[in-house]
Order: sequence, then structure tokens, then C-alpha cells
Amino acid sequence: MPLAGTTGSVSFVGNSPLLTGSFSGLDTAAIIEASIAVKRIPIDRLDAKISENTTRITAFNEFKGLLSSLQSAVNGLRNPPGSTGILNNVFEQKSAFVSSSTSTPATEILGATATNNALAGKYDIVVHQLAQAHKVSGGTLADTSTALGVTETLTVGLDGGTTAEVEVTSDMSAADVVYAINAVSGTTGVRASALKIADGDYRIVFTAEETNKAIQITGDSGGATLGAAGLNVSADNGATFDTELTAYQPARIQLDNIGTMIERDTNEIDDLIDNVTIDLYKADIGTTITLEIENDLSAARGQIEAFVTAYNDVKSFIQSQQQVSEDGEVDASAILFGDNLVRSLGRDLGNDIANLVDGLDSGALATLRGVGITLTSEGLLTIDSGKLDTNLVDKLDQVRGVFEFSFQSSSPEIRLISRNNLLDVGTFTITDPGGVINGTNLQVDGVDAFSVQGSTLKGLAGTIYEGMVLAYSRNASDAGALAKDITITTSTGIAERLYQRLDNYINSGDGLMTEEVTRLTALNETHVDKIASLEIRLVAYQEMLIAKYSAMEQAIARAEAMGDQLEAFLKGGDD
Repeated sequence: MPLAGTTGSVSFVGNSPLLTGSFSGLDTAAIIEASIAVKRIPIDRLDAKISENTTRITAFNEFKGLLSSLQSAVNGLRNPPGSTGILNNVFEQKSAFVSSSTSTPATEILGATATNNALAGKYDIVVHQLAQAHKVSGGTLADTSTALGVTETLTVGLDGGTTAEVEVTSDMSAADVVYAINAVSGTTGVRASALKIADGDYRIVFTAEETNKAIQITGDSGGATLGAAGLNVSADNGATFDTELTAYQPARIQLDNIGTMIERDTNEIDDLIDNVTIDLYKADIGTTITLEIENDLSAARGQIEAFVTAYNDVKSFIQSQQQVSEDGEVDASAILFGDNLVRSLGRDLGNDIANLVDGLDSGALATLRGVGITLTSEGLLTIDSGKLDTNLVDKLDQVRGVFEFSFQSSSPEIRLISRNNLLDVGTFTITDPGGVINGTNLQVDGVDAFSVQGSTLKGLAGTIYEGMVLAYSRNASDAGALAKDITITTSTGIAERLYQRLDNYINSGDGLMTEEVTRLTALNETHVDKIASLEIRLVAYQEMLIAKYSAMEQAIARAEAMGDQLEAFLKGGDD
């Protein structure tokens, strides 16, 4: 907008007015923008650092995901610690196989499953009889909707089981009683149904929900509800039923020609062979089923393949972070190029893969190459399928030794409970001085190594045994206990080494890579706070410049206006 007496104009920076134009001849808006740009340099640098850190965090998290997959893959191969470790140990995984002595398929007669705790073995089974559920029926009813006119309390249940009471009132029909019985079937295990056989011919049927259990139903008024005037299922208050459709009976089998017939209440038998469940489908006394419990080698093979794939994924990622072009430029995708953590982990993993496993029997497999896993020229793992399969069949224990953490004690009183560090302790001897040891330390080679707390021995912090927890079954408070030396032999397999090595980097607490991501995240938060502070100061600086240059332009405008007035006055005087 023109200013009277001048050709200047008013422009705006933000919402603040700024006089610009011919008063000073300066582009004050450009000067302010340049000044602000200079002041923004620290903010731009912080933004660049945030962007760089965010990119590194993303790369680290991608890497951690690959490392986590590798750790999961080796977990089942390392002999997982703890009381439930065997359940996760792929080398302990069992399969149950059945075969038939006749043309009848074995799977038509029975099926079986085994947990990792099951012992390998072979059993012959003949199924003589399946367990059956009791099922009874009553006589004909003309309909199920007419009120029975009976008042009585029924007690319903299975023999030896929990019962429930069903209140029958005079206005209830047979259908109502059936509904009331089914309402408590979750407690009683007895179901009722009203079947329509034909017009004018309805039957009440009771079915047990458990096998080999007799249905028991009685009324407190002599059984009127059950009798001919009621449901017409029993004339003697449940002592007998009009029709027994299916008799209750146990399952009966023979095992390994043992003379005594084995009976169970159900067709699912889980207490005959430890950690094996047998499901019976059909009785056939002329057929012998052979049940074999064996190690599931396919599971071990699959886990080893998963390990190789996961390791190669990790190795490929590490290599991708080392890419340099022919002219020496770092590849744009190598976000973690030169990072110490990536470099040190790559070196450690390479050593863990290549090193021998110590502490194994002389002549036993002790390397991945021996098992059938070799390194390619690119540093990736590859499987020699024939060699690996042969070793799994013929040398399973040796294959396990290459991968697992093994523990053997000269005393049955000591067993391993848990471990949580990269333990490489080899063979050592714990000295028990005898007497009361509760609350003391036990020594190895004359140096305190394990604390004693009741029946637990814990490796002392700062020793190579830190992280090892042992169960010691002798009474630690027995003053008369004799002194003894207990020799323990361990070996740390490749899967165990890898698992613990990875844990040092990626565990959610103090993993080195976890801590680096946390550090970068915190650094970004600090940068964001600093940028916010600088932005506030920058706004104040901008407002100061606007006020300064506005004042300058206004002063020049006033001076020019006064000069124009003076010149006009002087010219008027001449006239």
C-alpha cells in the first residue's frame, strides 16, 4: 500500500509488517531471510543428526530381528536349560510309529503320541475292547408336551461322580424335565434327549458323557418321574432301565503279552507308558499293533536347516553393511558401515562357527564340517545333505555334542538346574568339605566357586562359574556328612555358544545392541528438545530483525518526506 508522498510499500514477514521498497533501496526481507538461514544452521545440523540416528536405529532393529531369528533357531539345538528344557530340545523330540500284524491298518485300531520325555522303545499291543459310554432308553410316550403331574426331586449323576438335584413340579412335561436335566449336565455328566420314533411314539434317552460310568438317576418320591406315569424309563426308581442301548465298559488291552488284562475307563490311555498317550479306535483281538517310540530325526534335520538359513541371513546382512563401490564410495545401503558392534559381532560369530568343540570324546565329531555343514567361499553355510543325514542316523549323540551344552557329574547328587552366561568351564572338581555347608562357599581348586543355599549351588559372581546353578540333593545342614570331591565335565557346543553370544548383544536388558538403540533414541530426544529451544530463540531473533528494519525504513521514509516538504517550501519561496 503506497505511503503518502513516497513510492515505498509495506510487505509482511509472517504476520509482522515490514516497510520495503524505495525508501532504503534494500531488500530487507531477503536480508532477514538470509540472517535467519544462518541462525538455522545448528537446527539443520541437529535435524540431519536425528535423521541419521533414526536410519541407524532402523538398521539396528532390522539386524536385531535377524539375530533374534538366529537365536531362536539355535535354542532347540543347544540343550535348553531348566526343568522344561527337554521339552524344547529338538534332539529329544520323539515320534510314535504304529504298524499292524495283519492287513488291518494300524491307524484304524490305535494312534499314539509321545512327549520329548518319552524313552525310545518298542511295544506290542492288542486291543480287546473299547471303553463305552452308558446309554439307556425308556418306553413309549404319547407326547412330550403334556404336564406329567409329578412333583419330585431327582438326583442325577454318574457312578462315583458329582451329582446334582433336579426339581420336578407337577406342571412340567417330559420335554421340560429333559431340559432341566441337560441344564446341569456339565456337573452330572448325563445328557437327556427326547426322540420322536413315530407319531405318538416318543422315547426318553439318557447318555453318559464319560465312558465306563453307570448312569444313576433316582427320585425322592419312589421314582414317580421315572415311572410309567412320567418319563417311562424305569419301573424301579433307577435300579434298572427299560432298555440298555449301550452297556458301560472299560477299555481292555494287552501289552507285550503280559498275562494280566489292562483296563482303563477311557479310550485315551496316558498312564501306561511314561510320557506316551495311546488313543484306541477299534477292538481287534486278531491284530497285534507294534508301537515304536523313536527320536524324530526329521525334527532335528529341520531345526538344523533353520539354523543354517538364519545364520546366512545374518551373515548376508553383515556383508551388505561392508559394501564399497569400485571407486571407494560406501554403498548408500551400508547404513552401519564401520560400526564397531557389527564388526565385532561378525568376528565373534565367525569364530564360534569355526572353532572346535572342546571336552568331547576322542575321535567324536567336533566341528560343523564333521556334522555335514561347511562354509562357502562367500562365508555362508551350506549343508551336505547325505553326510548330515548319515550322521543323524548313525552318530546322533555326536551331532548333539557339536551343538549342545553337555553336563556330566561323577555324583548323582548334583544336577544342572540352569545357566545364563557363556559358560566355558570344561572339567572341574567341586570340593565338599563335609559337615554343615549351608550358607558357605564350596571351592574349586582351592578357590571359592559356588555359594550354598540349602540344596542349591550358585556360581559366584566374578568367577567362570557365574550363571551356573546346580541342585545338590545332599542335606547341606548335616553335621555328619562326609567330605567328597565331585567332578563335573561340561562342553559348550556351537549352538550354545551362538545363543549366549547373541544374548550379549540383543537381550532386552543390557544387550550391547539394545543399549546402542537406547542411546541413539535418547540422543534424538535430546536433539528434539534442543531444536525446540533454538526455534523459540529463532522466532525472537526474527521478530527483532523485523522491528529493526521496519524502524529503519520508517525513519528513512520520514526523512525523505521531510526533505520533499522542505524542497517544496523552498521552491515556493522563490516564487
